[in-house]
Amino acid sequence: MAKTPIQVTQHRSEFAAYLTFKLDLVKSEMLRQANLVYRKEFGLDVRSLRLLRAICDNPGVTATGLRELTLVEKTILSKVVAELIALKLIRRSIHPDDARHHQLWPTRRGTELRIASDDLGHTMESAMLSVLSSDEQNNLNRLLDKLAKEFLANAGQKED
Repeated sequence: MAKTPIQVTQHRSEFAAYLTFKLDLVKSEMLRQANLVYRKEFGLDVRSLRLLRAICDNPGVTATGLRELTLVEKTILSKVVAELIALKLIRRSIHPDDARHHQLWPTRRGTELRIASDDLGHTMESAMLSVLSSDEQNNLNRLLDKLAKEFLANAGQKED
């Protein structure tokens, strides 16, 4: 029995008009492209590099502080931190004020990798955003900063 091919017609769907869909599409594609390059160059993905960068920028940060800075879910954060420690990109020490907590510190190797990944990241971001003019890129960043500030300010509020 021969299979009948399914015909898919291309038309604009209503869901594609939503800003959340557009943002998700842009984010997903940018992450996909960046992950391909970062994994090839450094053996790490965007999330791992984001955590490494946050630790480099906030030496001595605790896991809780890192989670608040990066918005990475607790179990994922724990797994990635363990990987970064195993790769000797960060180290952990007992917090001097509370032995129940650990502080996270970049190693020299982690700091060097962070610098190299930043250079590559800026190059990739420029290429990905090259479809926009300089003014459009500035406006996009300004608007996203405004939205992010508002959402982060309200992030701790619980739903009723």
